[in-house]
Amino acid sequence: MLKEIVYKLLKEQDRPLGWLATEMDMTPDGLKLSLTNESMKYTNLKLMATVLNVAPEYFFSGVTAEIAAANIVNDELAAFQHLKQELAASKELVETLKSQLRDKDRIIDLLGKANN
Repeated sequence: MLKEIVYKLLKEQDRPLGWLATEMDMTPDGLKLSLTNESMKYTNLKLMATVLNVAPEYFFSGVTAEIAAANIVNDELAAFQHLKQELAASKELVETLKSQLRDKDRIIDLLGKANN
């Protein structure tokens, strides 16, 4: 994830990875390895943010956005399931009320015949 964010920034700034490594006083292979393994020290992360002109939090914003999106999807799914259950309960209630109306009409008919 970190690797993709850094590569995206480098592409936007039209800079190669070697340039970033030089600016950070690292070897290109060392930088690439720490990005791939996501094993970069926070001090190097802060330096990289300074070199790329972004806040250190920028490297974590993608993760936060993915988590937020997943939470939104989960919340909407839970709301949908709740509404689906309410709909099923409402359908059952409608059928019960229809049955009660039919029973009421039969009782009225029977009472009418009994009075005649």
